[in-house]
Amino acid sequence: MAIKTLLVALDFSDASALVIGRAAELAQELSGRIVLLHVVEPKAAFVPAGKTKRAVAAAWPLRTPRSQAKLEARLNSLAEPLRSSGLKVESLVVAGLLMDEILEQSVKYHADYIILGSHGKSAAQHLVTGGSAFTGMLGRLKCPLLIVPVKTGGK
Repeated sequence: MAIKTLLVALDFSDASALVIGRAAELAQELSGRIVLLHVVEPKAAFVPAGKTKRAVAAAWPLRTPRSQAKLEARLNSLAEPLRSSGLKVESLVVAGLLMDEILEQSVKYHADYIILGSHGKSAAQHLVTGGSAFTGMLGRLKCPLLIVPVKTGGK
């Protein structure tokens, strides 16, 4: 059996541990490797202009070698227990638009699966309501998308 690659996109929320745990289970079953991905997204900037505010071009987060190193260290701290358990794990921090980067990295790393945690709306709700970046990503997928349900708010 060929080694399967699982691209796991993380946002460092409390759900990350659950998503990593599910990815680890699947990687063990498939004798697969995991690529942990964290995407630093642009933040919109607003500049006062008279009585109104007008949007200016999206401002990319400040990415200094120090801030990059902090994010990489944080991601590596999540990867280390997986490596210690014998799994093959790579970690990657990139800057860009979330859905575009997930798709780009899935192609670059020849991902067999993309794994995301759900936040708020279910995948079915996104499909029905449409209009989101998530919905746009679905039509561009080159591999299966696995969504780990994350319960929030004690429900």
